[in-house]
Amino acid sequence: MAGLIGEVGDFREYKTISEILKFAGLDLFEISSGIHKGQRRISKRGRSLMRKLLFFASINVVHKGGIMHEYYQGCLARGMLKMKALTAVSRKLLGVIFALVRDHSEYIGNYAVEQELKKAA
Repeated sequence: MAGLIGEVGDFREYKTISEILKFAGLDLFEISSGIHKGQRRISKRGRSLMRKLLFFASINVVHKGGIMHEYYQGCLARGMLKMKALTAVSRKLLGVIFALVRDHSEYIGNYAVEQELKKAA
């Protein structure tokens, strides 16, 4: 986490998640022309160390019992390759970190379940 903070600096400088994804080089792009529709890939134009740190963090959170295990398994079930699924988890993880810093909040593992319980009460 310290390496990520060292790379980004202050998360509050960014207004949207797309800005920070672009800074990391995890923004999607495709090369299309006329009838030809290209594949979507990450741009890799941002900070390579930041992408590496997020990738290693994503490996740790997709283990069984990890916070992104279900999301990762869903990506694999949709036919994604393992590396692409880990990249998707990296993007999602960066989004979660950005949202936590932006909202000054704590991570809640079962957020949807807790919201259901609040509505029921």
